[in-house]
Amino acid sequence: MDKLSINMNELSNNNINPSQYVFLFLTHARQYAAMYKFCQEGPGFGSEEILDLENRGYILNLNKTGAYYLDFFVLTDAIGQDLFQQDRDQAGLEFWNAYPIYLRGTNTGETFSLINTDKKQWLADYYLRVGYSPEKHSQVMNGLDYALDKDLIDMNIRQWLDSEQWTLMLELKELEALCNR
Repeated sequence: MDKLSINMNELSNNNINPSQYVFLFLTHARQYAAMYKFCQEGPGFGSEEILDLENRGYILNLNKTGAYYLDFFVLTDAIGQDLFQQDRDQAGLEFWNAYPIYLRGTNTGETFSLINTDKKQWLADYYLRVGYSPEKHSQVMNGLDYALDKDLIDMNIRQWLDSEQWTLMLELKELEALCNR
């Protein structure tokens, strides 16, 4: 987990700072290794910031008295439903179902599978990279729709996600719109 898109409107609407958002996301996504790495190698999370989230009813502290482990916090519905897509597979399944299954080689006529990856792992990865954010998922689907319309899919679904091909597709779409003006 190296990248995270932050919806600035949600920061304002919920009056939370970026550090609190990262804490909430990592807690929601159960990315405890990334959370502890951020604390050990980065600025970490201030105890005042976490206490503020707890006092506002955004998180529950499940630690026993005297203990303080970051992975013993859980989000409450008060914030979780506002910030993050709750159905972890919904966005990924929409993408998975829209992605082509096979590609036919132009020279040989042979077909190649484009969905040759572990679906469960891929859905989990999609959620962490894209699916938690409805806005980002919408961008990805727009990029995929463009790629499908222009017959630009030439790699398997794992490569498409890992290389973030939607960014290239959205750039191409924008260039095409500029040229057609």
